[in-house]
Parts: sequence; C-alpha cells; structure tokens
Amino acid sequence: MQNDKNAADKFKEATEAYEVLSDDKQRQLYDSYGHAGVDPNFGGGQGGNPFEGFAGFSGFSGGDGSFHFSSSSQEIDPEELFEAFFGMGGGNGRRNRNRGPRKGADLQMHVRLTLQEAVNGVKKDLHLRYQIHNKKKNAMEVKERDVTIDVPAGIDNGMNLRLTGQGAEGDPGAPRGNLIVQVLVDEDSYFQRDGMDVHTECPISLTQAVLGGTVDVRTLSGVVEMKIPKGAQVDSKLLLRGKGIPHLHTAGKKGNHIVHLKIEIPTKVSKRQEELLREFDEEMKHTGGGIFGRLAKKAGSAFETIFGHHHDEDSKSKDEEGKKNAKNDAKDDDLDDDAEEKKTA
Repeated sequence: MQNDKNAADKFKEATEAYEVLSDDKQRQLYDSYGHAGVDPNFGGGQGGNPFEGFAGFSGFSGGDGSFHFSSSSQEIDPEELFEAFFGMGGGNGRRNRNRGPRKGADLQMHVRLTLQEAVNGVKKDLHLRYQIHNKKKNAMEVKERDVTIDVPAGIDNGMNLRLTGQGAEGDPGAPRGNLIVQVLVDEDSYFQRDGMDVHTECPISLTQAVLGGTVDVRTLSGVVEMKIPKGAQVDSKLLLRGKGIPHLHTAGKKGNHIVHLKIEIPTKVSKRQEELLREFDEEMKHTGGGIFGRLAKKAGSAFETIFGHHHDEDSKSKDEEGKKNAKNDAKDDDLDDDAEEKKTA
C-alpha cells in the first residue's frame, strides 16, 4: 500500500511537471523564479509574481527605481524540472546530464531625468533590490547593491540603456545577467522638444515687430542675443542654428532652436500714445499701407482693428460740434444785423 501511495504521488508530481513544460507561461515563471514560481502555495502557480510582496518589484509601472526580473533567453531543461520535483534526474534514477553553470537573470528598472540632464548627460546612482534562488540552500535570497550609470548627452524619452554584467548573479562560475534601464524624461515648462530640435516662444512689442530690434533668448546652453527683423509678422519663426540637442551617435552635431515670436498688443495706452498711433495709421492709409475701400468697411483700418472705432466717433463729435458752432455764429450775426438796423432807424 505504501508503494502504491508513493507511486501515486510520483505520478501526480510528474503530471505537474508536464503541465509546466507544456505551458509557456508556467515555463517562463519557472525560468525566472525557479520552483517557487510554479508552486501554488508560493503565490506563483496562478500566473502571478511570487515575489510581489517585496518592495521594488513592480517593474516599469511602479515608482522610481522599481524593477522586475526579465525572462532569460535560455530554454528550460525538462530534466531540471524533474530534478526540482523529485530530487534526481527524471525521477527514474537516471544520471543528470552534465550542465554548465547558468547565467544570471536580466534585471529591468527605469530612471527619471530632467530635460537638461537628458541634453547634457549625467551620472545617476541606482539602488538595486532583487531576489535570486540559492541552489545550495534551496531558498530565495534578497540582494541589494548600488550601481552608477553614465547617461549619454542627447538621450530621449523611452530609450533603454543596457549595462552588461550588472544584472542578477548566476550560478557559481557563471556571469551575471544584464541591467536594462529605461529612461523617462520629464517635460519642461519652457523648452518643447522635437527630436533633436527645441522650440520656445519669445514675446515682443508691437514697436519691435514693426521697427525690428534685439531680444535676449534663453537657450539650452545659456542666454543669447537674437536679432528681430523689421516687419516681423504674427507667429513668425526665427532659427538659432546649432543651439538644439546633441545627436546621440554623432559627436559635435546638434539640432536647432526654433523661436516663435509672439507679438504682445497693449490693452491700455496713454492719450499721447493713442494720438501717435492714429497718426501712424492715417499715414499708412495715405502711403498705401493702410486698409481702405470696400475692405475697410468690413475690417476697418489696421489701427481700428486693434484699438476700436473711437476715431470715427471722435470725428463725428468734432463735426457736430463744428456745425453747432457755425449755427450759433450765424445767429449772432443776425442779432448784430437787427441791432444795427434799429440803431440806424
């Protein structure tokens, strides 16, 4: 009876081993976590992460610096599974094959950078925390260590850095796995990145747009003086060549900095400023630069488009006042004539 019970247990374990071999997901769990990954009592038998109770194992979806095991490219050996279940090769007394030591698993994590760090390059210290399976003790061990990475200038959001030999420990005599670091670059409130180019906005006055001038522009490498041409139009773009982001694989080559001019229209002007602007607008009409004719009836002059139609109202008021004064003058003349006639009589 005892032999029958042992045989039944062995058959059950062999069935479980076959299920692991025939299921890609189960094989991946075993490849990453060992027997604990497919043991339902350990939490991995339902396809979950058996080490999810440990901090820092949430992968890219976790907080800063989190990571998880990456599946090894090596295929699992069926005899190794039987050895894990039965303690001997194949469970039937056969000798184990002479296997070499297995390389350590790859680790994955991510690192956050500011735009300036991505542009200029930076060194980052990372703290690794992960688990390995100690075959001698047949138990899981938590490992911790620090790694410094060199982030090259010009790296972009979503790119990966591969650090060879910085992954998890392998079997005795085998190399470590690799460390894969995904770079996440935060957005900047001033610079807008477009590949190797950057875009910024630059406010200028109405006078600068008309007469031209110079303005200070903050670039990735510092403040520079930029010349504004006369007659700059709304949403004009100026190019600062070679002031963009370094090319990742081409030393000495950089993108461009594109400056978008934003003309600021004043909401309040003094009486003198308004007079000067109206004079300017009238002069533009006489020299053919203003808006007149049928178009003027729809859009008004360039000045009226910006500041309203006070000019017409003022002219109308002045005309009415002139007519009123002329009428009063005529009335006074009549009274003087009557007075002269009475005096003569």
